Amino acid sequence: MRLRNHNVSFITNLVIIISLMFCSAASPNKPKRVLILPLNIHAEKDLSFLKSGIEAMLSNRLTLEGEVVPLRREEIHQAIKDIPEPINEQTAISLGAKYQADYVIVGSLTVFGDSISTDTRLIDVHQKKPIVIFNRCGKSHNDVIFHINLFASQINERVFGRKTSPYQPPQQEETVAESRTHPDAIVTRENRMGYDSSGVPPARGETSFSIWKSSIFKTRIKGMAVGDVDGDGRNETVFISGNKVFVYRYSDGRFEKIEEIRGKRYDTFIGVDVADINKNGKSEIFITNLIQNGARLKSFVLEWRGSNFQKISGDPNWYYRVLNVPGRGHVLLGQKRGIKDIFMPGVYELKWSNGRYKPSERQNLPKPMNIYGFTYGDVLNNGQEMIVAFTHNDHVRILEKNGNEQWESSEPYGGGATYLEFPSEPRSSMGNANEMDRLYLPQRIHIADLDKDGKNEVIVVKNQDAARRLLSRLRIFKSGHIECLTWDTLGLTLKWKTQEVSRYISDYVIADLNNDGQDELAFAAVAQTDTVLGNAKSFIVSWAIDLLAP
Repeated sequence: MRLRNHNVSFITNLVIIISLMFCSAASPNKPKRVLILPLNIHAEKDLSFLKSGIEAMLSNRLTLEGEVVPLRREEIHQAIKDIPEPINEQTAISLGAKYQADYVIVGSLTVFGDSISTDTRLIDVHQKKPIVIFNRCGKSHNDVIFHINLFASQINERVFGRKTSPYQPPQQEETVAESRTHPDAIVTRENRMGYDSSGVPPARGETSFSIWKSSIFKTRIKGMAVGDVDGDGRNETVFISGNKVFVYRYSDGRFEKIEEIRGKRYDTFIGVDVADINKNGKSEIFITNLIQNGARLKSFVLEWRGSNFQKISGDPNWYYRVLNVPGRGHVLLGQKRGIKDIFMPGVYELKWSNGRYKPSERQNLPKPMNIYGFTYGDVLNNGQEMIVAFTHNDHVRILEKNGNEQWESSEPYGGGATYLEFPSEPRSSMGNANEMDRLYLPQRIHIADLDKDGKNEVIVVKNQDAARRLLSRLRIFKSGHIECLTWDTLGLTLKWKTQEVSRYISDYVIADLNNDGQDELAFAAVAQTDTVLGNAKSFIVSWAIDLLAP
């Protein structure tokens, strides 16, 4: 009886094992599902039609029958129909889980002039984290094809273990801008550019970070600065508009609002600077503020106090400006305003002492220079610190500390839109005593060794005034860009320049805006000012320095 029971048990177990073997053989591993979300496209023009072409390219590159199956386009559209753009990582993971995907692709495409950047990620839905991160930029719209193929190649090799074949990058043989090419034509044209069915190009030297452009802000950005204002080790971008202070942080390819501080209705902010002058690990925010229709200064300083920004300064009658001087770091300068004079004599370095910013060393500046439109640095690269400043008509000057002029540009640079008003002098006995003149404040000047070749360069804005600065009370900017100038024994010469933007650049910084450990050239551009036809529009651009350098 025991033997019979033993045999039955053995036979039963054998049947179970054989059944499992056949089931396993008859049911291969389930194919991996990939949800390809449309890239967020940032561009001055509407390029949303490119999304379907890029989706098709990625789908073609990743599909492998029985192993990798991208979700169908109908499923993608169903997944995102009620989801507002831009789609972030958290939303992408949720969508992937909802539609039973193993992986999700999310990212952005930024087009600025002829340049293009691609920032994409493959996210493992089960691990809830990116496993392939791709950041590339190019100097032609055609490079989007190269980027998408390279991204697909990295996914195939690193995640799915599929070897890829080398391909040539797209040739610059066509002059038609990619922004005007139909998405189906992008896929079709690849075969004429040296790509085969796997669509994998070879690696080539490109920068690690790309051109990035923020979304449009419906306001006129008047000034910007970058620094770690909350002491968490990450930089924030601070900008001003009218009587508001905005604090944003770059995260996952876009700006996240941290804080918005509203001033009084009678406030007019004209300048913003950021620096840790009191050395407590948090950068203060210095706001130069005019009240009473611009007749009086009431500036203030903000500092993060754990849950919000609070005013910490008791010295309101200062124009503030922070200079980043090579070899010296951030220096806070201040200049007072008088009752009649918009600038009192004397520009001072301000230092933190006993809970206040107190004037210390008076700056040795030639007349009639004021706190705006100058900086210090070894611009001649001979070990001597010089003054680089704008003249009253925006020409660039290089001065020795004693005021002797070494050089002056033959053409104007700079070009600011922020101004101070003051009563005009009567031009005749019939003059209007209530007329006001305007003093346009010059732009910043930066001195830095951007390309790390041991030599300093001068970086300046160049806004094009349609009236050529001939109108004392009006400036009509049509376009603007930034230039990098270097000394060549005879004067400053052009090393490189950015592409033009419409209207004008209001402010710019050299700082690590995206917290990748490398400084970028970032600027605020005003695309439209307030008119009866609509509100102002501005945006912020961050440009990789190694992309700009020749």
